[in-house]
Amino acid sequence: MKQVQKFSVALLAMLAIGCGGGGNGSVHVPGGILNGTPRVEAIVKVLRTNLMHPSLWTDAQLADPTNMAVKADLINPTVFGVQDPNDIECNEQITFQLVSYASDGTRNILPGVTFVSSDATGVYGNLAGNTGDYLAGNAATPPPPGNTMIATPLTLSAMYNGTQYSALYQLKIDQVRVLGTVLAQGTNADQLVGTKVQFFNSAGALVDSTTVQFDGSFRASVPVVATSFTILADTIPDSFYHSFNYLGLQYDAGVVTCFAPLPTGLVTGTTSLAGTIFVSPRVANQGTPPSTGCSDSGGVAHIIHKR
Repeated sequence: MKQVQKFSVALLAMLAIGCGGGGNGSVHVPGGILNGTPRVEAIVKVLRTNLMHPSLWTDAQLADPTNMAVKADLINPTVFGVQDPNDIECNEQITFQLVSYASDGTRNILPGVTFVSSDATGVYGNLAGNTGDYLAGNAATPPPPGNTMIATPLTLSAMYNGTQYSALYQLKIDQVRVLGTVLAQGTNADQLVGTKVQFFNSAGALVDSTTVQFDGSFRASVPVVATSFTILADTIPDSFYHSFNYLGLQYDAGVVTCFAPLPTGLVTGTTSLAGTIFVSPRVANQGTPPSTGCSDSGGVAHIIHKR
């Protein structure tokens, strides 16, 4: 009989305080999911040296992670998008933005924001407080004593109209940048923002995790020893089954033997999952779809520690 498990991971959640509005840039995301509260997001900085037509775009267009025309003009289109701020790699260039989401799902970049890092002396990177542009240094943020996986996070604060909003962020050594997408089955909607994707080695040990962003995408930074992944069941909205479909096979989120495979032979650099991860909305009077991609043998329980 299957044993639904909870895997051990310290969740580095984004912190938000206060409220605000206004701005520019837009993309449709499901109304209400982000509750209209401004939040700090980390945007991969588009470098003009990576564009086929660098003079065609304004700085504002390059800083918009919803501008697919800019992505299409990139020589390397994988260097584009929004990512978990806890997945910044050494020497990477990021633009922090304070954004809000209107009730219709419009993404607004809030203007006139001042950014400040808890890394006040710039030990781990250089932050331009008036633009949010950030150049990561060549040293990863160190882990706390006794914890070899999750580093002690830094804090990025954004001041807007007299209110401060904050997010945790950290730097990792150059690892494998795994690109993927988590969408709602049947609708292809990006309703899984905030869902956690976890990565494991061949022994079944948790080696890293990342957060799904507003557009359903994730840009994980995982070690080369990672071989498989799952979705943390507790982070899937209750309106969805705690399972997922990948490459035509069904996996139970949270079952210790139910990992989906990563591409084989990972090396430092960027790789994409071979397909989209789909999570199905719940249907009244129907149970969780049966798993077809994993063993039913169960396993040893791991307790999640939230903070």
